[in-house]
Amino acid sequence: MELQKARVAVLAENLYQELELWYPVLRLREAGVQVTIVGSRAGEVYASKLGYPAVAEVGIADVSPDDFDAVIVPGGFSPEYLRREPRFVEFVRALNDRAAPVAAICHAGWLLATADIVKGRAVTSVPVIKDDVIHAGGDWRNEAVVVDGNLITSQLPNDLPQFLARILDALADSDAKGGEVPAVVRDATPSSAVYRAAAVVKNRAAGPGSANYRAYAVAGE
Repeated sequence: MELQKARVAVLAENLYQELELWYPVLRLREAGVQVTIVGSRAGEVYASKLGYPAVAEVGIADVSPDDFDAVIVPGGFSPEYLRREPRFVEFVRALNDRAAPVAAICHAGWLLATADIVKGRAVTSVPVIKDDVIHAGGDWRNEAVVVDGNLITSQLPNDLPQFLARILDALADSDAKGGEVPAVVRDATPSSAVYRAAAVVKNRAAGPGSANYRAYAVAGE
């Protein structure tokens, strides 16, 4: 596939790891790839573990797996929030089912485990969640980057250059034809890595008297 035709979704939620989201976004944009940051809701702000903000360009309910040729799942603690939303789980599973590149780094193995796509496959992750990956059936390897078919996994921010090299190779080798992005993506305001102040993560109850909470971020002034 021509990289300029490739359409890649990068999934975002609160407490993502800064480099693991922004390095792929910027590196792929540099290569001419059509990159879209997909969050729970379009326009919602997400704070990294250090308060670095990212704004979702589209919401997961507004797009289909068919709109993209690959997906990247950054690490940090955001995969724990992502896997609570069935639409993210199905999004990743659907791309895997058609053998599109699925790339995950650090704690993103949590989402892969919930999507049930690591069973019997060589995979890596940040070492502290290797038991989770193994219990999901993965053949965990202590390597910087592991590629098993369409599945590309990596461990830590220092491994990002190798991780992105494998992602770019997978896109170039893909048989997908790419194509036009849907209007909701085309018309979205691109999220910028430039910011003036850190975002702050807060929590709110799911409803009156509820013990369930959802994290949300407030943009800094």
